[in-house]
Amino acid sequence: MTAIIAVMNHKGGVGKTTTSLNIASGIAAGGNTVLIVDMDPQSNAATGLGIDIKAIEKGSYELVLGEDTLESVALETDIPNVSLVPATFQLAALSTISSDDEDPEYWLHESLKDQGKDYDFILIDCPPSFGILSLNALVAAQKVIVPVQSESFAIAGLQQMEQSIADIRIEAAHDLDYRILMTLSDQSQKLHQLVDHEIRAHFKHQVLQTPIPVEPKIAESAFLGRPVILHSPNSRGAQAYIQACGEVLEWAHPDQRSVSDHMHAIQQGVQNWLSDKNVKRSGHPVHLKNKDPLTAPTQPIQPQNEEINSFKVSLRNGVILALALTAGMALAFLGME
Repeated sequence: MTAIIAVMNHKGGVGKTTTSLNIASGIAAGGNTVLIVDMDPQSNAATGLGIDIKAIEKGSYELVLGEDTLESVALETDIPNVSLVPATFQLAALSTISSDDEDPEYWLHESLKDQGKDYDFILIDCPPSFGILSLNALVAAQKVIVPVQSESFAIAGLQQMEQSIADIRIEAAHDLDYRILMTLSDQSQKLHQLVDHEIRAHFKHQVLQTPIPVEPKIAESAFLGRPVILHSPNSRGAQAYIQACGEVLEWAHPDQRSVSDHMHAIQQGVQNWLSDKNVKRSGHPVHLKNKDPLTAPTQPIQPQNEEINSFKVSLRNGVILALALTAGMALAFLGME
């Protein structure tokens, strides 16, 4: 049976996409087929795998609406056993769907129900907000990983996530389990120690034992379009993600191997990747377009009598409106006397 795991937090900047890519890659290195479904319109999952987002024509938007099959939108990556359903900017349009649509929160679930059986694991990378996109992910998933940064607002955000998951369990009659992954952790800082202790004291076994440290190699690998376990497998960040991935695999399949057994399989798989000439440790970083800001525009500026200056029109209308409001208030004041 395919295990479907959503990676979600209402707060941005906590490492959701980084976690999705590294956990997915670790699971694949351990000998499983993995599909990543990007439900974030920012398309960071594609960038993190070294895929040119400008070349993407369709993806999760078409999958959710049922306009295309999973087979037609899933892209094979150059990381063995890892495929991706990329996000495009059209995905943001789903946040404005009509309330008249029938059960929109089940659309992704229906698309994956039969078509996702070819994969051992499906990881859903969610946007940093709770709307119809995140709701689709929660309904489709059986489990949720919640990356949490060790900072002062983490506890309030976790309580919101806990309530959202509880609501899904009741309203959708959906048995949804979750685990918390501490990210961007620096145990030399007192605040991080306090937050970590508070979260573990409250959520207990639902917090993965392994925290992901603040690690320059993690940020570097994301820029180069590689998971850190492949780009820099001996770094602290990579080893932490491999250990966390072992915990996730034991959580997903508790009757199989231990965490250490899963870790050994992942490490062996990564070593096999490194010896494969077709698997690159570094991808192509995203570059800004070459453009000289001091270069004159290629098109001549149109005279104002031929082209309306929309900014000046808006400014003029704003001034007129302000004068009209001021005059109206003055007349009202005189009438009151």
